[in-house]
Amino acid sequence: MDPDGRWRHLPSGPSLKHLTDPAYGIPREQQKPALQELTRAHVESFNYAVREGLSHAVQAIPPFEFAFKDERISLTIVDAVISPPTVPKGSICKELNVYPAECRGRRSTYRGKLTADISWAVNGISKGIIKQFLGYVPIMVKSKLCNLYNLPPKALIQHHEEAEEMGGYFIINGIEKVIRMLIMPRRNFPIAMVRPKWKSRGPGYTQYGVSMHCVREEHSAVNMNLHYLENGTVMLNFIYRKELFFFPLGFALKALVSFSDYQIFQELIKGKEEDSFFRNSVSQMLRIVMEEGCSTQKQVLSYLGERFRVKLNLPDWYPNEHAAEFLFSQCICIHLKSNTEKFYVLCLMTRKLFALAKGECMEENPDSLVNQEVLTPGQLYLMFLKASLQLMELHIGRTVLREKRIPPWMEVVLVPMTGKPSLYPGLYLFTTPCRLVRPVQNLELGKEELIGTMEQIFMNVAVFEDEVLAGVTTHQELFPHSLLSVIANFIPFSDHNQSPRNMYQCQMGKQTMGFPLLTFQDRSDNKLYRLQTPQSPLVRPYMYDYYDMDNYPIGTNAIVAVISYTGYDMEDAMIVNKASWERGFAHGSVYKSECIDLSEKIKQGDDSLVFGVKPGDPRILQKLDDDGLPFIGAQLQYGDPYYSYLNLNTGESFVMYYKSKENCIVDNIKVCSNDTGNGKFKCVCITMRVPRNPTIGDKFASRHGQKGILSRLWPVEDMPFTESGMVPDILFNPHGFPSRMTIGMLIESMAGKSAALHGLCHDATPFIFSEENSALEYFGEMLKAAGYNYYGTERLYSGISGLELDADIFIGVVYYQRLRHMVSDKFQVRTTGARDKVTNQPIGGRNVQGGIRFGEMERDALLAHGTSFLLHDRLFNCSDRSVAHVCVKCGSLLSPLLEKPPPSWSTMRNRKYSCTLCNRSDTIDTVSVPYVFRYFVAELAAMNIKVKLDIV
Repeated sequence: MDPDGRWRHLPSGPSLKHLTDPAYGIPREQQKPALQELTRAHVESFNYAVREGLSHAVQAIPPFEFAFKDERISLTIVDAVISPPTVPKGSICKELNVYPAECRGRRSTYRGKLTADISWAVNGISKGIIKQFLGYVPIMVKSKLCNLYNLPPKALIQHHEEAEEMGGYFIINGIEKVIRMLIMPRRNFPIAMVRPKWKSRGPGYTQYGVSMHCVREEHSAVNMNLHYLENGTVMLNFIYRKELFFFPLGFALKALVSFSDYQIFQELIKGKEEDSFFRNSVSQMLRIVMEEGCSTQKQVLSYLGERFRVKLNLPDWYPNEHAAEFLFSQCICIHLKSNTEKFYVLCLMTRKLFALAKGECMEENPDSLVNQEVLTPGQLYLMFLKASLQLMELHIGRTVLREKRIPPWMEVVLVPMTGKPSLYPGLYLFTTPCRLVRPVQNLELGKEELIGTMEQIFMNVAVFEDEVLAGVTTHQELFPHSLLSVIANFIPFSDHNQSPRNMYQCQMGKQTMGFPLLTFQDRSDNKLYRLQTPQSPLVRPYMYDYYDMDNYPIGTNAIVAVISYTGYDMEDAMIVNKASWERGFAHGSVYKSECIDLSEKIKQGDDSLVFGVKPGDPRILQKLDDDGLPFIGAQLQYGDPYYSYLNLNTGESFVMYYKSKENCIVDNIKVCSNDTGNGKFKCVCITMRVPRNPTIGDKFASRHGQKGILSRLWPVEDMPFTESGMVPDILFNPHGFPSRMTIGMLIESMAGKSAALHGLCHDATPFIFSEENSALEYFGEMLKAAGYNYYGTERLYSGISGLELDADIFIGVVYYQRLRHMVSDKFQVRTTGARDKVTNQPIGGRNVQGGIRFGEMERDALLAHGTSFLLHDRLFNCSDRSVAHVCVKCGSLLSPLLEKPPPSWSTMRNRKYSCTLCNRSDTIDTVSVPYVFRYFVAELAAMNIKVKLDIV
């Protein structure tokens, strides 16, 4: 301790600093660079894709040529441009730009226009360039096309965004989605592989092959393989438009260059001139080509073109040689521009293949990082754009052929069918073809109305909705955006924990009920979790402040005593101080939003429904406003009026009721319009706040993978207390430490205690302590300086007897997280309810008030306990018990039938069951059987199988 009373910083320990920045809460002039780095790869790849990448992709699309009435028509996409998100022309609005917050709020897509310049020519004579609007494509938030690009924090807040908004994701129908980075094979590199399944590709195939993932500058890709055959020859295979093709390597080598067979032979055997087997194999490969009558390059090109042109969609006037050259440019070593380079690469791959087959080189591991690369979101986005433009160009030509005339404007628009695209990064990524919209006007008259948009294509991309990965796309869960990759950096003293515990925390960190965002009023997420009383941790790693996590805290500093007190803390259960709970410890809420669109409740074209109430309607009970919507702040219970709407034509009033069994408070209501701004009062989004304060069965966890379930809210007067009167918030069972070895939690407890005493926060970055400079010594000295026990223990007194406990109790401050797993979302109980129509057994499923399946293992457990009567009760009386009539004589369940009713004038009203087989009624008896057995007997009878019961 220094003379002025301050704690002297130990050179070997971490630095101490004030808990919060004096400027906390004031928006910065510029965004924090560390946070923007998290999504830089996503954003920069998208920026490249929509600018330089799109230009390169358009130039790489070959013209589509076809013959029409003795005329040669050529279509070429000259350029394509994506514009920032704006409202359509003619919209009623003050602001033309569309911002992400609006799309989230009214659950629309954040998108921009895709426009292409299409050039067309007849017999080589240009007929002009048409600028065609092709539809909308999603725009990545914070990219150069986004209207938030380069805005400072203050401007972002004005546009209802987070001050540190990072972007890197798309907004599709109001849901934030991210394209994951995909691991791909290393581009343009021959990888020697052994795959036993290759033997099944045909007779003579072996497991040896050399594969190359060929990628062009605009990221078009083709996988190409060389296969080694048992006879020593080589087959070349590639994929074109989702089809796999094979042909002997010799044809490719002869077609690429005008070399003689001897020159090709010399290049292939280079370095293996003395290997007679290799020489014979090469000779055999060239002999196969000669046997097909192909001795020159031109003959080989003609041979290949004749066989492949049917798959290439080339015009009839193209010679076979031209078709073969098109094949090689689009499928073989597409990353190389000259055929000579392609020839030498194929020779290199062949030599490597023979070395692999003869054991002269090792098999390469495709799962090694050396042989992998990352496919970024922008690259995948660009590939889809290019594929869509190619399809559009193709179908324009097909439409012209089908319509039997050349439209003067050549504007035909493609509508994608709803097919799931393939993830294979080739030229054609769709598993279903596309169809064309029939023009709404005559082809001679002019433009066709756009019906479908390209976002229909894009919405099938490999995107995933953020439910658990709280950081990558949405604020929906725990953290703001992409903190998934750095979650492990938030574990204090992680080097003192067993590694599985750190892994558990990485998973639980994504399930934390924290403070996910600051813009709750502007969100319409299906579900948002919010901790009402979050705190800044007293013990934090360096990365916590590096990423400014105090803006989005995820837990609470709790006084934790490690003590076995009562029996309610066994098996990871934990006791919480009831007084702490009453003061707001770990209180939280769940925000649920529901969009109600009246246009979906009526027929197309009907415009008669509008929100409102009928004056004097007794169903409303003054719980709805005059606009038919609940009041802000109103509490809704099961069966309360939820909203009301009117039919303006008939004057009929409709009232919908709140159907959830859980009470809620109406937090906010958004009235949503449409894209053009002229939408009527037909769509609203109601956000409800459901209070979720901790209750028995809710899940908690420290930052060290020590999860626990709240078992009891213990009265404060019965809780143990220290000499100073301090009562712990949480009682943690000491048996949770020895087997899990989370020493980091013990150190955090001491560090948090010393931080609270000295009014500072501690740096908990891993590896700042060592055996020479131990954490125990550092924090022990601080505790000792504050007048506490060096080892973090204290004497506690029983809250029940008031007597001092015999053992010293380890007590300190630990940062605890409340997880989103709550018993309110999981409990399932049923007395009576719906039954299955066929089996008459209780239906399953929590949402439909169903029962819990009592399966074979549960049956075995009851049998093992000797409780067979209980088993009978569960599986019979409480399930599908039924009383059936059976004929004792013939043993049939199906033959007893009820007699016909007597005539109305008859005095006999007693109807009997009689067996239709025995024609007797005195042999009928009743038995209790499962209803499903009766159903089973009926099913067997339908298959002509008789079931006879032996009634005793």
